[in-house]
Amino acid sequence: MAANTSTETPAAKAESFDRKDLTRTFARLKHEVGGLVDDANRLRPFYARSKEEAIAKRDAALKVLSELADRIDALKKQD
Repeated sequence: MAANTSTETPAAKAESFDRKDLTRTFARLKHEVGGLVDDANRLRPFYARSKEEAIAKRDAALKVLSELADRIDALKKQD
């Protein structure tokens, strides 16, 4: 018969957080926004019809990130 050698309780598993998910999310975010930044620096962008549109997409992405950071900050301060 096999003995149960697990020392971790089910409640502890539910409370654990895998930081790898956070790392992957930030890496993906950096990759996606970096693509827009690079595209805005090109004479003929890949993801936009014009350089102006590429710059607008880059600026919009940075605005979204700033708004997200503000929202996360508000969550931290929430009662």
